[in-house]
Amino acid sequence: MTTTTTVHGKLQQLRSDLQARFPERREVIDGAVAAVLAGEHVLLLGPPGTAKSALVRAIAQAFGGSYFERLLTKFSTPEELFGPISLKALEQDRYQRVTAGKLPEAEFAFVDEVFKANSAILNSLLAAMNERLFHNDGTPTQMPLVALFGASNELPEGKELEALFDRFLLRFDVQYLLRPSSFRSVLVAPEPAISSTLAMDELRQAQGDVAGVKVTEKTIEALIAIRDGCRAEGIVASDRRWKKTLKVVQATAYLSGETSTTPEDLLVLTHALWREPKERAKVAQVVGQLADPVSAKAAEVLDAARETAARVAALRLSDRKGYLTQAAQALEEFKAQQQKLKDLASGAGPRAKQTLGDADQEIAQLHYELARSVSAGLGLGGAR
Repeated sequence: MTTTTTVHGKLQQLRSDLQARFPERREVIDGAVAAVLAGEHVLLLGPPGTAKSALVRAIAQAFGGSYFERLLTKFSTPEELFGPISLKALEQDRYQRVTAGKLPEAEFAFVDEVFKANSAILNSLLAAMNERLFHNDGTPTQMPLVALFGASNELPEGKELEALFDRFLLRFDVQYLLRPSSFRSVLVAPEPAISSTLAMDELRQAQGDVAGVKVTEKTIEALIAIRDGCRAEGIVASDRRWKKTLKVVQATAYLSGETSTTPEDLLVLTHALWREPKERAKVAQVVGQLADPVSAKAAEVLDAARETAARVAALRLSDRKGYLTQAAQALEEFKAQQQKLKDLASGAGPRAKQTLGDADQEIAQLHYELARSVSAGLGLGGAR
């Protein structure tokens, strides 16, 4: 086994470990790992208590890099992120910060409530994210920053924050857990350990391998078509953003064990092009139809199943008769949806088949949980 294969295998194990530890976060985890390999930044948008900070810490710890974390408020000062002013330097008429243990010396960073950054912080944060530079007493210093993760409970307000928002190449809408089994595992199961770790030199090697992944002409043609499709839907991204997405597309191909990209790898653009969460469905539809129609249809089937499960669950405590009627109908819908997934598999490629298998497994779990709930409600003792 070559060193490259070993590093790739460690990344696969890391993804599996993270998915076991953080249920219902597969897309976030895969996107975050791809972003790290591409040296790009990630925004986690969602309400408090959705394990955003825990996930970022786990990723940073897995790579063993120096880590910096800070929660911003409207009263935050530059000292909190970039270090205090050196008193010795002031005696020599120099305005120099002591950066030890602060963002300028971090390889991974997490800034919670990032859109509370005020003007005093904003310019330095933008330079750090875009150029990996920190200007200390007028001297530009290269930062070792690999990726900065931001989190917020809400979208940015005001034009002054637009540039900061644009620096996050991948954006994920992280909501509360939906499946009862996922919620149960978080409540009672022991926390799975992260068994796979990579040294920073291994990460650098993987980044080099990612840069060597060939971007095919078919991928470029599909990307151009996606850009046209998004424009037709009123969704416009900057030329810089489109260019940067190719690095994450290469990382996605690398994680799949490929040495060149395919249009399938463009599915990651679903998380790079929306500006508001309500746009995500449109982006997913455009990207899916042009990048991987089979996986896109599988996602539609899975979304429909999730909506059905949520609708039925809402009736459980308020309308017992309506609940049982809707539950019986939902169980049949789940069966029909699983059959749709089987029908789609006949023309699917390897990665699309993986997506179909994951969707089928989740719908089967929804079916099991609902059948068990109905049995308990009818006094049948529940499924075993």
